[in-house]
Amino acid sequence: MTGANLALATASLAVALLGGEGLVRLFSPIGPALLVTDPVVGKHYVPGFDGHVFVDEARGQVEVRINSRGFRGPEWPRRKPTDGLRVAVVGDSMTAAIATDEERTFVRRLEAGLRRDGRPTAEVMNFGVASASTGAELVTWRSAVAEYRPDLVLLAFFTGNDLADNSSRLTRAPRPYFDVDDEGRLRQEGEPPPTPALVRWLDRHSRLYVWQKVAFRRLRGTSRTASAGIEPGQRIFARGGDPAVDHAWRVTGALLRQLRDEVEASGARFGVVVIPCAEEVDDSRWADLARRGRGAGLDLDRGEASRRLAGIFGREGITALDLTPVFAEAARSRPGGAASASGLYLLGRFHLDDEGHRVAAEAIHRFLTRGAGRGLLEPR
Repeated sequence: MTGANLALATASLAVALLGGEGLVRLFSPIGPALLVTDPVVGKHYVPGFDGHVFVDEARGQVEVRINSRGFRGPEWPRRKPTDGLRVAVVGDSMTAAIATDEERTFVRRLEAGLRRDGRPTAEVMNFGVASASTGAELVTWRSAVAEYRPDLVLLAFFTGNDLADNSSRLTRAPRPYFDVDDEGRLRQEGEPPPTPALVRWLDRHSRLYVWQKVAFRRLRGTSRTASAGIEPGQRIFARGGDPAVDHAWRVTGALLRQLRDEVEASGARFGVVVIPCAEEVDDSRWADLARRGRGAGLDLDRGEASRRLAGIFGREGITALDLTPVFAEAARSRPGGAASASGLYLLGRFHLDDEGHRVAAEAIHRFLTRGAGRGLLEPR
């Protein structure tokens, strides 16, 4: 190619990209990426962001504020009131709940419930970040949560992807990964790989770049479903015999134990809340997943995740609330007869919607104030 032709091709490409950028800005509500990569925890939100973002699954704009540490919610004072109660919730996008107005998330609803109980200075802090794993949450505890000296740390474990996200044999993403040796000792595999500067710039400044990422993510999900494949996270329901899944369970158990030990060593209490995915509570979605699992040569069991997690909690003495039965009961009360996730999850399958957050908040509040978790609110 001659120099003139190369220049013409470059100019044509630049014009096309600028045209695409303009069209996306004109006709698409998609804004800049809210997540940024971090060399320690993997990802957090843009510090100090305060405004409206378009959330595809919510089919509209959601008002979002991010504090100076890159987590959703207000600024938190380093020191809590002497008579206060401080609860830190660590989790992934189900906890961050960017698709839901802040006051309607289960984190803020739980805070409101505790304040109504006569704890007017109770704080429930949202340390949820999209794409976080239990390993990332362990690192987040060390790098951010611990300095706020919470009385209680609740880890929100989402069955839809947390198991796979904990293992580099099942997923690869900008997040901390851990492994266990033959003695069961936990070790970090290395820091999250850095994101190229150009990609970071495009995430913040190019609507076209963000739009194409969303479009390709949708396409990958549609293609996997059409080809009868399953997501790596859905292998949490696979019964024995899969070495990669068994390894992910060993890592997950070690991570939960390590986080519990570090939290309790700080003087705080530790508990786990299990958030089920839609397939666990929706009959038709489970039937479809089981069919696709058989097509992929996997024996999937709807209760496998709850059983394996209960085993870990029992062995490690971890106080936990599994929301699966609560959500299953709520799903059975949906109109139409069969258990349905519609009305609990956005679009019937993704993140929790307003009703799902209400159900979760009320169940967690009962657990902490009148249930098996009431000792978690007592001082150590």
